[in-house]
Amino acid sequence: MLKYKPEFEETKKRWNYFWNRQLYKRPIVMSGCYKEGKENYPEDVFTLRYYRACNGLWKQQIEIFNQFAENFEFLGDGVPSFNPDFGPDQFAAFYGARLRFSENSKHTNWVKPIIDDWNKFLPLKFNPENETFQKLLKYTRLIADDSKGKYLVSDIDKHSNIDTLLALRGAEKLCMDLYDCPEIIENAMLSLRKDFPEICNHLYRAGIDNNGLGTAHSGFYSEKKIGVVQADFICMMSPEMFRRFVLPAIEEEIEYYDDSYFHFDGPGALKHIDDILSIKKLRVFQWQAGEGQRPNFQWLDVLKKAQKAGKAVHVFGNSQQSLTPEIVKQLHKELNPVDVVYDGVAVKNRKEFEELENWLEKNT
Repeated sequence: MLKYKPEFEETKKRWNYFWNRQLYKRPIVMSGCYKEGKENYPEDVFTLRYYRACNGLWKQQIEIFNQFAENFEFLGDGVPSFNPDFGPDQFAAFYGARLRFSENSKHTNWVKPIIDDWNKFLPLKFNPENETFQKLLKYTRLIADDSKGKYLVSDIDKHSNIDTLLALRGAEKLCMDLYDCPEIIENAMLSLRKDFPEICNHLYRAGIDNNGLGTAHSGFYSEKKIGVVQADFICMMSPEMFRRFVLPAIEEEIEYYDDSYFHFDGPGALKHIDDILSIKKLRVFQWQAGEGQRPNFQWLDVLKKAQKAGKAVHVFGNSQQSLTPEIVKQLHKELNPVDVVYDGVAVKNRKEFEELENWLEKNT
């Protein structure tokens, strides 16, 4: 049992069924709400997490997360977890780039490209003693010590493979490189692919393995090794280039994990959907339509295509439209319940969630 998830054993059972392509009573549903009387809890645990991580405000961030978790109900199958992310481009920082914040925003960061001449940077080589990486490991250990018996340490968002090259080189130059010096990009990708397992193994040993209790990422849970794989830059690549430069890396990363999901970002990536869905070991397809687009649950053609290919789909709302219990009930008639994860279902209280849960059990 976890302090912030009393139903943890039941939740583990449902996730085990899910990863084995079986159904336990109902589909996976993740939801949550503040406890009664705590609705106006003021602190946003996630907005400044990168800033606090990069600036060593680790104990403050851990305390804020615990205060949040004390006031929040993790309903359904979502597992309370917190990850030690330093920012979206942290993988690039492992290779020497510097994470930066603007004066007007502390909620995210980026790196300035540092590869101007490939000849000065090749071969790319990960150094475990890299300052950012060592800080990340130390932060992970601190979270792991605090989390025992309460919540899980989550895996980080990696933005590895081609997205790491994007951050190190810059979009315009990388696009030109794919045409002007493809062999250099292939060699750079081979280096990143070789380093990926080593980086992940360090992180697991630092605490992401949760001392054998299982692994987590963004509410997802597995008794084995779970991770999210992504390559956002592929929206700017042709299918031929994608297959040559990126697909092998994606396949290897998915192979590294026991259970995984792929973050598929934006309509520009749809030209690669068949290649992604053809990856046999991939279990979950996460379609992120992007800002300004309709929420992913309204892209039924994409979701059904993924399910037809034998993948589960990750369904959620966006800033314009939440995923409500009524929408879940409508989707339940369209999607195979064995192969779906409903995430972030908007409810006001536990009673409202339990009504949805009971409905799903009766209608599955």
